[in-house]
Amino acid sequence: MFFARFFAVFFLFASFGIVTSVPSNAAVQKRQDTADIETILNTLKSSTDSILPQITSVGQSGNASDTTVTPLINELKATLNTATSSLTALQTSSRKARRQSDDDIATLVAEILTDIADSLSTLLDDAAAIPDLGSLLTGVDAALDEVLKGLEILLAGVLTLVADLLVDVAGLLSSLAFGLTLASLGL
Repeated sequence: MFFARFFAVFFLFASFGIVTSVPSNAAVQKRQDTADIETILNTLKSSTDSILPQITSVGQSGNASDTTVTPLINELKATLNTATSSLTALQTSSRKARRQSDDDIATLVAEILTDIADSLSTLLDDAAAIPDLGSLLTGVDAALDEVLKGLEILLAGVLTLVADLLVDVAGLLSSLAFGLTLASLGL
């Protein structure tokens, strides 16, 4: 009788020990999801790194016009829309990532936003030569806002970290009339 009780208690504790020693699929899933988000953002960074120098070059040359700027800004918007679609695909597969490497992701997003703002600001001096600049910038603002919304859904609170990194860039974003982006960041 004593042996039966001892065996039952021993079995109970052994079961809990085995269950708690097995790694959680949720932790592995979170790391994978964060890696997926970082991959999407690194792809976005790579794409913007090829487009933005061209925009900066056109803006600094003093020869900016609708015909030289529009294709580049449309390419930038397409890249942002691709990133949004990729982030949405993660959402629809009901993956959620939380707080694994939010600082790294926030830094990457802040770098992308800063690069975009710096590049597009070179066009402001030639705004008179680019009649469609306002609508082009509005399209970039909307596309950026969608990326930020998708990111916030996947990593709640990450935009607060991004906003902290972009305090010095807020004025530049404001001069570009990026109201949606500023609102998403709470700046």
